[in-house]
Amino acid sequence: MGKKRVTSFDVAKRAGVSRSVVSAVLNDTPGIGVGADTREAVLEAIRELNYHVDAGARSMKTGRSMTLAAYGDTRHPLFTRLLEGMQRECELSGYHILLCSPRPKGNAGGRAELLELYHQRKIDGIVTLDHTSYRDEEWASRVSGAGVPYVSVEGYAEVPGVYSVLADYSGSVKTALEYLMREGTAQQPGPVYAEVYHQLDADNWAERNRREAYMGWCTAHGMEPVILRLEEHGGAWAECLQGLAGDSGQLNAPLLVNWSSAIPELYRTAHKLGLRIGEDLRIMAADNTIQGHRLSLPSLSCVEIPYVSMGEEAVRCLLQQMGGGKEAGQAEKIWLPAVLRAGESA
Repeated sequence: MGKKRVTSFDVAKRAGVSRSVVSAVLNDTPGIGVGADTREAVLEAIRELNYHVDAGARSMKTGRSMTLAAYGDTRHPLFTRLLEGMQRECELSGYHILLCSPRPKGNAGGRAELLELYHQRKIDGIVTLDHTSYRDEEWASRVSGAGVPYVSVEGYAEVPGVYSVLADYSGSVKTALEYLMREGTAQQPGPVYAEVYHQLDADNWAERNRREAYMGWCTAHGMEPVILRLEEHGGAWAECLQGLAGDSGQLNAPLLVNWSSAIPELYRTAHKLGLRIGEDLRIMAADNTIQGHRLSLPSLSCVEIPYVSMGEEAVRCLLQQMGGGKEAGQAEKIWLPAVLRAGESA
């Protein structure tokens, strides 16, 4: 037979107080004053009896599971960083994280199960890491209809009625260009923008914001915008770099690339052409998915999308929704600035 579970009644009996006093000590219940000696007696009884709060009983009483669902592709490094931020904020608030991943087939990629978990009181809210073009209005409608506190990280940027935590891609490009063209570096000709894309990718708000920010910056500084579009892994970097060099063979224009995932191929091509990164060719990336400032050689200069901070903000947004949300003046779209990572490539 297993050992009998210690209850709050046992703690109250050992400490010589009522169960309501034990509850007040455990939960810091407002309006119930507990003296220092009484509090210490309760805590001492808890230690002696090795008492642990019954999470199931607390959930039935409060209506909260103290668990949030994090939904995303566990193979993706950005999801890992988002989880780091969520974990930090959850620890401060006494919450745990339930990890959920997309399914390969059916069931809306596994999202429907999240709603079931909410109805079963196993989670109190949902955070999803979405691609920047994600805007599934059917999913958003189901979430809203069920009354589930929900935050999309990177999704629904242009869809009202859905809470989103988003990166300021316009600001990230401006930060990158200011660094590329800082005092003491070659000022002419102006920076070239290389926009890498997937074959099947639609043009989304993030890429539009980056492109428009680049064009606006060049116009404001009296420089002619030069935009190159290249398919990722398309093998066009050699032709691109040779075209920029022209007859002189000199590459003076600094290069801003939208995706750091394209950097390894760009580095290899530059090496084959005898171009020294950071000297003959100055490069910067408008994101840091591959952690290029640590893993590239020479180290990559970049602006990093703050996924750790986005995870923290997503949890705070969920907790605000639980506490009143829009009634308390909560912003529907939360924009976070990118972080400059200065390296040797620019």
